[in-house]
Amino acid sequence: MKAFKQLVVVTTFAAIALPLTAHASSSVCDAVAGNLVANCGFETGDFSDWTWGGNTGATSVQGGAFYAYSGANSGTYYAALGPVGSEGNLSETLSTSNGTDYTFDFYLASVGDNSTNFSAYWDGTQLLSLTDPNSGADYTLYSYTETGTGSDTIEFVYRDDPAYVALDDVSVAPAVTTTPEPGSLSLLLLGLAAVFLGRRRLLAQS
Repeated sequence: MKAFKQLVVVTTFAAIALPLTAHASSSVCDAVAGNLVANCGFETGDFSDWTWGGNTGATSVQGGAFYAYSGANSGTYYAALGPVGSEGNLSETLSTSNGTDYTFDFYLASVGDNSTNFSAYWDGTQLLSLTDPNSGADYTLYSYTETGTGSDTIEFVYRDDPAYVALDDVSVAPAVTTTPEPGSLSLLLLGLAAVFLGRRRLLAQS
């Protein structure tokens, strides 16, 4: 059954690929400040800018409802990943700043098919490993903080024999650090000073 579905998908996509890619929309990841991931939401309608390897069967970029999924997390397109019998992979190598912390985010939707596996990597180090994940077909945000080395590779490895997982909105951007507002910092210093003076009085009285 899955092989038949994939044949229909490939045939349909081939027929409409050109007009769809001509009207690519933007997605949430396109608005992430400093995002280094090209074609982060697959809004080109294909896997442009990604390195696509391993088992590439039953893997495509979809727009709208497909299998159990109603559509993209944002924008128009998302990746439907479902190679059978062996794993496929998607990766991008990014130019980063050595020593800078980056936030690596992506959204994944799944329906608990058996057997399914999905993993995410940063420079070959596994950050996430899921077996038969089930988000009820809703997208779940996964977020990690990693340190850049100057050139870093993100990679997704996946397999879903009976069906598909859906991937969307991938971003790698400099981590945002929050600094106390001047007013808040002044209040903190005043509080510490009050504690110190109070302690001195107690010591003087004893």
